[in-house]
Formats: sequence, C-alpha cells, structure tokens
Amino acid sequence: MKRYFVFLFCLIVVIMLGAGCKKFLDVNPSTNAQVSPRSAKDFEQILNNSALATPNYLVADLMGDDIMLGDALATLDPSAYNTKAYNWDATVWGAADVDFMYDNSYRMILQMNIVVDNIDKADSGTVQRKNIIRAQAKINRAYYYFQLVNLYGNGYQAATAGTDLGVPLVLHAGASMETKRTTVQTVYDQILLDLQDAVNNTDLPDFGVDVIHPGRAAALAMQARAYLYMGNYEKALAAATLALNIKSTLLDYNKFSFVSSYYPSYGINNKPFTLKDQVNNPEVLFARVCTEIAFKNKYSTSPWISDDLAALFGPSDLRFIFNFPPNDYGQDVSRLKYFLYNNRSTMMFDYNIGVPEMMLIKAECLARQANADVAGALTLLNQLRKYRFTPAKYVPLTGTDATAVLKLVLDERRRELFQHGGIRIFDLKRLNTDSRFKVDLTRVSDVSGKVIATLPAGSPRYLVPFAPMIIANNPSIIQNNR
Repeated sequence: MKRYFVFLFCLIVVIMLGAGCKKFLDVNPSTNAQVSPRSAKDFEQILNNSALATPNYLVADLMGDDIMLGDALATLDPSAYNTKAYNWDATVWGAADVDFMYDNSYRMILQMNIVVDNIDKADSGTVQRKNIIRAQAKINRAYYYFQLVNLYGNGYQAATAGTDLGVPLVLHAGASMETKRTTVQTVYDQILLDLQDAVNNTDLPDFGVDVIHPGRAAALAMQARAYLYMGNYEKALAAATLALNIKSTLLDYNKFSFVSSYYPSYGINNKPFTLKDQVNNPEVLFARVCTEIAFKNKYSTSPWISDDLAALFGPSDLRFIFNFPPNDYGQDVSRLKYFLYNNRSTMMFDYNIGVPEMMLIKAECLARQANADVAGALTLLNQLRKYRFTPAKYVPLTGTDATAVLKLVLDERRRELFQHGGIRIFDLKRLNTDSRFKVDLTRVSDVSGKVIATLPAGSPRYLVPFAPMIIANNPSIIQNNR
C-alpha cells in the first residue's frame, strides 16, 4: 500500500509539473495545493530525478566565442534559434519556439519549491533526514536561479543590481505568486540565502548519497561562484577555500587514451562523460552534465572549436587533444569538431562545478587582492596544469605582475570551463566592465574570411531574449531590448 502511495504521489507531482510548466510563469498552478505530503521518502523521490543534474544551456554557449558553426552548418537553417543566437541577431526565438533553458530551469525550481514548502509536513522521517532534503532542494534551486539571472539579466554590478531586471522569483508552490521580473539583486540575495541555509545546516553531509544529491561541498562551490560574479572576491575566496578543504583532488588527463586512434569518435578510455561516470570523477563537487541530442539530430554534425580558443590551448594541451579530437582516420582539419559520445550519436558537455573551478576562483581572488598574492595564484594554476599536460610537455607558468598573472588565470579559466553551461558568456559580461579585459566579439565566415556579425562589449545582445511564447503566456514579463 505504501509503495502504491509513493507512486501515486510522484505521479501527481509529474502531472502538475507537466500541466503547470507549459504556462509556468503565467503562473497560477493552483493544482499545487493538491500536494498531500506523507513521508520524507516521498519527497526524496522528487530529488531522485536525474534531470536535476542534466541541464542543457547549449544556446547560451553558442553565444560565446569558444565555438564556430561554419558557413555550411549555419546556412542549413538560418532561421533556427541556434543560428540566430550564434549570430547575435536582433531576434532569436520564433513564435512557436520553446526556450528549453527557461522552461526546464523553472520546471526544476517548481519541483524544489514543492519540497521546501512541504517537507516539514511529512508525517514520517527524522528531523535530520528532513533537514538534509530541504538543504539539497535549496542548493538545486540556487543553481537554477543563478543560471536564469545570468542568462536573462545584466551581469551583477553593485551600483545597478537593485534596478537591473533579472527573472521572476517564484519561491512557493502555492496558488498566488508574483510573476514579474525581479531585480538582479533580489535574485542574487535569494541564491545566497538558499546556499547559506544549506551551509549552516549541520545535518547536511559534505556529499550526498550519490552524484545527483548535493552536499555542503556543492553549496560552498555555488557560493564561491555566486560571490565571484558579484565581484565580492573576499567572500568568493573564503568559500572556494572551504570547498577545497573538503576535496582538492584532480582528474589526470595523462590517463586518457583513444579507444581507436583511427576512429576518435569511438571513445576515450578513463574519461568521464555521463552522469553515471561522475561517480568516479575525483574533481566533482556538484555534478552537472549536459547530454545534447537535438542539435546533432537536426544538423547531423557537431559545432567546431573556434580558432581563438584552439590557439589559446595549443597542440600540447591534453584538454585540446581529448576534448576536440580530429575527424576519424586522423584527418587534420582547421577547426576540430566537438567530441561526440557514444559513436557520434550524442554530444556530451561537462557542466560540473568542481575542484578546478574552485582553484581558478581562488587564484583569481588572490590575484585581485589589494596586495596581490601573485605567487599563490601561480601555485594554484601550476598545480592544475600538471594534470593537463604530459610531463615532457609541461612548462610552469611564471610572472610577477598582478595584472599579467590575472590574465593567465582568466585564460586558464577559459581553457578549463569551455562549453560549461553559459559560463563563458557570463564571464564576458563581467569582464567587459574592466577596460583591461573587455573585448568585442566577431563572427567570421570560414569561406570568405569576412566579418558577418559583431557583438560589442556591453551590448544588450549579451542577454538572452524571452521567447514570444513566454511573453504571450505572461505579459507582465518585460522583454530584453536587443
């Protein structure tokens, strides 16, 4: 009987989410009131959803400068939102397009709201168990709001965050919810509140029972990421240090090898791709993996690495060799395609928040201090890079100038966090406010060599526009200007 109830409860939640999310920020999912919580295990069923750890933000990554579509691929469907996002067009979404980044993020948030609102009403389960479930739901909610506010809002600036529009902040599964866009500051405040609640929860272990369930390490890692984007380098440094105190192990790229040197797409030995693979990934603090199928199915190919990023890696970097292998038969091409997992059927992207990112955040904060700890920043960089080159090819980075070393950190960040769920476009937004690092982006034809699109630093086109379907369902949402 109990098993039947658990199934029925989860079915009700799935039906509610499917029905409510179609017009989610219409928002009036009054059916949420039908949730009848019983045991802690019932709520754990919601957290046992692998979709929480497999988001997809490919459109955001297409907007950055790490990727190259090429004329042939881009002209296959010039009206597609992928192509329009890549070219920073005035319009991105068609009338019938579904913005899966927006919809799926809020779908996950709604699930977490159900857990947070109702876990204390569960009539079984210890207080400790309920505390863990609540904390894990808040960490997941914080992750998705971080993604949303950085996709659709301006980069955080203390002077304007209180007036810059972010995204709707929906924190409860009840019938009456505010659906207008709240400010960037308000969203960040909620992110930090959720994460601090999780960190302060003494029942929350450092890691969950599996990679889907976050622990204190994930909360601290998310804190470090959030504070970095807020420009609060002191708190970002503190959070990153605490996260690294929990785990500081790295994945050794020297242990990778191609299953077949003639057919690189057949796979790489010892390289974690799938969510299940992250169980044995020594770097993971907060597991997130993107499994991208739709792009490959539509275009029958994968994107290319940009010339700019390829040059930044250089040919000896094992991240270049194993993340961007050449075509089968060892054919050399000017722009290498992304690795396609499972014999070319799926593209896999690493969205993990892990030890490398914490090392890079810590290094950046050390380099940005008033009395810059250049030696400390370089030590962290070189510790990481030892695992990314063969011993024969590894050359330590050196420097004494704080700005020069900070540039080294930012370059390493780009190498390590490429195609990382929008991180590059988020970085560009924050770095474009600094004259030392601001950059205007261009799209260049791989056939004619001519510039076909530009994105000036600080352009409003760094913000993802809201799809017409979202506006139609919720007219109170103010569109981003392009």
